[in-house]
Amino acid sequence: MRRLYLTMVLAISIQACSGLPLNAPTDVPGPTATATVTFTPMDTPTATITPTTTSSPTIVRIPTWDPTQPTVTFVPVPIFIGEYTATPVVPIPSMTPVLPGPGFLSVQVSENKIFWGNCKPNMSRIITQVEDPENVYTVTIFVKVRSATKPDETPWTQGDSMDNHGNGRFTYRLYANTTRGHNHYKNSWILFQLVATDDFGEEVGRTMIYETAIGLSPCMGTLGQ
Repeated sequence: MRRLYLTMVLAISIQACSGLPLNAPTDVPGPTATATVTFTPMDTPTATITPTTTSSPTIVRIPTWDPTQPTVTFVPVPIFIGEYTATPVVPIPSMTPVLPGPGFLSVQVSENKIFWGNCKPNMSRIITQVEDPENVYTVTIFVKVRSATKPDETPWTQGDSMDNHGNGRFTYRLYANTTRGHNHYKNSWILFQLVATDDFGEEVGRTMIYETAIGLSPCMGTLGQ
């Protein structure tokens, strides 16, 4: 009897430790393990924005003439020299080139100041271009000397033919020592004019008279001789 009693107590203790009710069936399945989902990280594409260079327009301000605004006028500024007032002449620019004269396109001189005696430069080369080479046979240069300090001058020369280089280009070497009247004045100007003629000797062109293109003076040592 005592052994049966111990057996029953032991059975009750084991059942109490299992956590099941006394009348629970013994074939109830245990808890089932829940599957755990593991997420694998994936690279998420990121949109890449490539910066583009945008050219900014350059604003160029071009000055324009406003007809409502007054025109700029240049006023000569008086210059006081002692008790006298000198008003400078303001040159007015010309839009059209000034030609040397009918039948001629250009006239140039190599030296604007020459000397008679032993000094140099003692020669000036005169170069001209005619307008119609086919119609010009020769170009003649006329020369005279005018005093730079008093109203006196020599007569015109009878004329010398210029060298013809073709294509309407003519040249002439003007020497101080051989210019008629070169030693008449201490300081003077050599005046010259060019005349173009055709095959029949008819005038087809004439330049202006160049009055201050070439200055003429003696050598300082020549005056003492």
